[in-house]
Amino acid sequence: MSDHADEVLLNRLGKASPWPPERYDRAVRLWDSYVDENPLSFAESCRAGVEGFPELAPLWAFLSCFFPRRTAEGDLRLSRFDEITLSRLSTEWQTPAGVAAQKSETLVDMWHLLFCTGDLFLPRRLEHWADHESSAAVDRAPGPKPPNAGYPMLSEVYRLTERGMRLRDKGLDELTDAPSLPIAGTEAYSAAAPWVLLDDGRLARL
Repeated sequence: MSDHADEVLLNRLGKASPWPPERYDRAVRLWDSYVDENPLSFAESCRAGVEGFPELAPLWAFLSCFFPRRTAEGDLRLSRFDEITLSRLSTEWQTPAGVAAQKSETLVDMWHLLFCTGDLFLPRRLEHWADHESSAAVDRAPGPKPPNAGYPMLSEVYRLTERGMRLRDKGLDELTDAPSLPIAGTEAYSAAAPWVLLDDGRLARL
C-alpha cells in the first residue's frame, strides 16, 4: 500500500465490491494448497496462473528463493536467500544490521527479499544457522546492544566459519547440512520434505 498515493487507494476502495463465488472458491483452494504439506500443487498453480490472481507469479518468484536448489548436474545448492546471506558474511564479526546494509552486488536482492519478509527475518535466520549442528557454518557472539532490549538487529554479531564458506561456495552434501526453514505448510531443507528448486523454476522432490 505504501507504493500508492492515498487518492489512488481511496478511489480503489470506493469501487470495491464482494468477490463472485467462483473467485472466492478459487481463493479457498489456493489457500488450502498453500498450507498443504505438499507444496507442489500450489507451486504449479503459481507457475501456470489462476484466473483472477495475477500476483501468483511474483509470489512464487519470492517463495522459491527459500528452497534449496538442485542444478542440472545434480548438485545441491543453498537457497537463494541463504546464499545471499552467507555471501554477505565474512570472517569479521557483523551485526544483522551490518549484514543487511553492507554495500555489495547483492544489496538490492537482499532488500527485495527483506521487504517481503520483514527485516527481522534476517536475525532469525542467522540464529538458525548459528544453532545448527555442532560444526556450525556461522558463529555468534554478543553484539553492541544487550539482548531483550529491543534491538534485535544489533544484539548479536555473526561471522562465517570455514564450513560456512564451503557450503556457500561448494554447495550441500545433503539437505540437512543447512538449518530447516518452515515455508507455508512444508519445511525447506528437511529430510522428511526433500523439496528442491530446479534450474527451470519447478519444485521437485529429491
